[in-house]
Amino acid sequence: MIIAVSPRVAEAYGKQIRAIVPGARLISPRAGGWTGDPNAAEVAYFSDDFWTTRDGRAAITGLFALARLRWFHSFAAGVDHPAFGGLIERGVLLTNSPGTSSVPIAQYVLAMMLRAVKRMDVWTEAQRERRWEPVESDELTGKTAGIVGVGHIGGEVARLAKAFGMRTIGLRRRPRRVHHVDELVPPERLHDMLAQSDFVVLAVPLSNATEHLLGHDELRAMQRHAWLINVSRGRVVDERALTRALKSGTIAGACLDVFETEPLPEASELWSLPNVIVTPHNSGRSPQNFARNAELFLENLRRYAAGRPLRNRVRAQDL
Repeated sequence: MIIAVSPRVAEAYGKQIRAIVPGARLISPRAGGWTGDPNAAEVAYFSDDFWTTRDGRAAITGLFALARLRWFHSFAAGVDHPAFGGLIERGVLLTNSPGTSSVPIAQYVLAMMLRAVKRMDVWTEAQRERRWEPVESDELTGKTAGIVGVGHIGGEVARLAKAFGMRTIGLRRRPRRVHHVDELVPPERLHDMLAQSDFVVLAVPLSNATEHLLGHDELRAMQRHAWLINVSRGRVVDERALTRALKSGTIAGACLDVFETEPLPEASELWSLPNVIVTPHNSGRSPQNFARNAELFLENLRRYAAGRPLRNRVRAQDL
């Protein structure tokens, strides 16, 4: 079996891969080309470190187009890019990695909540200007977090929020009990949840049902002191409506890690609005993710080699 992986995966997990699939041959992108014929690969592991090296980034397009590919595993949870749909159309098994970056993303969300209630931007500015200026700040205790999507990420946000003494409301399409969520509501009660929340956290995948889920009416349903935190996809929010709401004071502010167009265009007003925190779609980055993702790939490789069903298989109807 020929398996396409990054050089780092080959070095760190080559022995484990060959223990699972004796005789497996690993090929990787290097300067000047691959270490073998990539079009002979049966399996491809798209690990997050493909993004961090020049050779890896240059190989991404080709990785999705390998001619004899039968199974493609992605480090990412999101599969809304057309390239993933193209794999399924070709009959390639596609698996993804929901949950492997839940911990850093949830910690990002809580960090942004704390930044807002503690008014850390005021302290930072005062220090820069050498001003001794005590600040009237608040705390998270007793605040309400409305979490739109309580899957892996939303569930971890809820767990951390409860540790800070917050009330949690979760919105979920399929009703079932979720740990650390005080109240679970269906999509039909979105406006009700928004009206109760001090922080609204978006953690849903992008789909036809969630595109522009938050528009003008939904933003008006939020409390004026509330903050929006988006760690899902940019198109879940109507960005024009959000910009208007932020400028008019309809909501207090927004922490945005994702945008309708990425990178965020230099001309976007979101860069300069004082009540907006812009981060470049990397709330989920952590050095610990590499091991988490690799363990999931290895588990699926065991299943693939044994002819067993794969974990986290993505089907056409999921896109």
